[in-house]
Amino acid sequence: MVGASGFPGDLLRSRLDEWGAEPQVSGGLGAPGNPDAAAPETPPSCPTCGAPVPEGSSFCGQCGCGLAATFRPPPEGTITILFTDIEGSTAMAHDLGNEGALQVMRDHNSIIRNCIQRNSGFEVKTQGDGFMIAFASAASAIFCAVDIQRSMAEHNRQRPESDILVRIGVNAGDTLRHEEDFFGVAVNLAARIAARARGGQILVSGLVRGLAGPVPGITYIPRGRIEARGFAYRFRLYEVQWEESP
Repeated sequence: MVGASGFPGDLLRSRLDEWGAEPQVSGGLGAPGNPDAAAPETPPSCPTCGAPVPEGSSFCGQCGCGLAATFRPPPEGTITILFTDIEGSTAMAHDLGNEGALQVMRDHNSIIRNCIQRNSGFEVKTQGDGFMIAFASAASAIFCAVDIQRSMAEHNRQRPESDILVRIGVNAGDTLRHEEDFFGVAVNLAARIAARARGGQILVSGLVRGLAGPVPGITYIPRGRIEARGFAYRFRLYEVQWEESP
């Protein structure tokens, strides 16, 4: 399970400083001998595989990843945080062996990153079998969570020998951005909520439900008030009901 703040180890980040308006390419210094001439522009690249992407493309021609505009997170403010975690990852590694577990992790990471792109999210960091993802919109976070679960279910139908069961927790609130990370009570609670979920389950705080408002096709199931370690008060929790894609 990934922690609430500060992931040790190597962090895989996806262009944090480009979470802004439409992806833009800036010119470099002037060409030698002509200070007014702009250097050749560097074409945008796919955040998943790094392949060059023609401007205006909706999908990467190399890996097929959907491309979405991202937004620049402010130094502080209200954002929605989503945590994912693979249920039973240790047992899975034991059953499948190193090579099999590595392939499952590659599939898992590819699926989640594609869902992030399709739903205008931002990959903050990942370690081991979990992701931390940020969204400017609570509704976008919910759509991404459902997209992840449906995509994992489709993977499991195609590869029943290597089921991936992901648990997801979502919370929103004021955060502080320090370098390439987010910190705050809202982040900590999002991690606590994810830890309470089961594989295939999406749990969200009452605040996320309120911010998202009515979401087409989404049903919330009340799960009562929870006590979270380190918090002096209880939080209302909801499960997001989802169905597999036909």
